[in-house]
Amino acid sequence: MIRTSAAAAVLALGALVPATGGELAAQMPDAWVIVGQDAEDYRLRLDAEVARSGSSSMRLEARGNRRRSQWAASVQLVDATAYRGKRMRLRGYLRADDVDSGGLWVRVDGILEGKYAMLALDNSEDRRVEGTQDWETRDIVVDIPPEGVTILIGAMLTGDGELWVDDLSFEAVAEDVPLTTEPEVVITDQPYARPPGVFPAPTNLDFEREMKDGR
Repeated sequence: MIRTSAAAAVLALGALVPATGGELAAQMPDAWVIVGQDAEDYRLRLDAEVARSGSSSMRLEARGNRRRSQWAASVQLVDATAYRGKRMRLRGYLRADDVDSGGLWVRVDGILEGKYAMLALDNSEDRRVEGTQDWETRDIVVDIPPEGVTILIGAMLTGDGELWVDDLSFEAVAEDVPLTTEPEVVITDQPYARPPGVFPAPTNLDFEREMKDGR
């Protein structure tokens, strides 16, 4: 399904301005940042006290009680070039404490008709984590179309609570592995602008590295 909408700008990178600089940014896992319309009400950090394996995990938490309509997400931006034409699976382990709604998310951005387009989005809404639970695995499977330019991967927290993420993987799977959501293409009226900070391949998926130089 293809939609063309200027209102879809909320899905564009302009609406996902990363919180950078300062003490909080220095506590984030290396290669990861926090984004979202309510990012200032949430905190992303490396947690050296909770881990599924290794010595640390990524922790996304509400800073005080948050409404169900508020959200923030961790994100890493990956160059889509090497993944075009492939079916990719993001897999990870999630742990939750009093969470309203949480999960992994993947978005594929690219260019259609010379304009910015969101080519795929799965925010795990139908497979979300709620309440309090120990480590559980979650998957997202998406196709990366030839028009893909940037892949966004991460975890999202809506409303209140604390969400931990560990042991992520991002790998190609066979065509008989089902997609976790049907693709819906959204074309905006904006030209595509490649965001800064794109990695050639996913990095620090085990969250063993701290943010370097506050970037």
